[in-house]
Amino acid sequence: MARAQQVGTMLAAAAGLWLLGLVGLLPLPEVLQTQVWPVLPLLALVSLGAYAFVNIGYNLLVFRECPEAYHELMQEISEAKDDLRANGVDIA
Repeated sequence: MARAQQVGTMLAAAAGLWLLGLVGLLPLPEVLQTQVWPVLPLLALVSLGAYAFVNIGYNLLVFRECPEAYHELMQEISEAKDDLRANGVDIA
């Protein structure tokens, strides 16, 4: 639970800091406060999504470099197909 508390504390601190800047209590330049600061959460969300997309894509590209996992997955797929065929499901 300590890791979850750390993440929650960091998110709460970041949200509080963002809100302080949004209402004008932080001394920020006018351009930063009016044009950049309001969209920072959206920028963080887009950055997180891009990171996740690249991470998943990279791991898919190097998947065959893990032969044990590849063969295990292929075996599970074959077992699932056999089970479905035994239950009368038509598999193309």
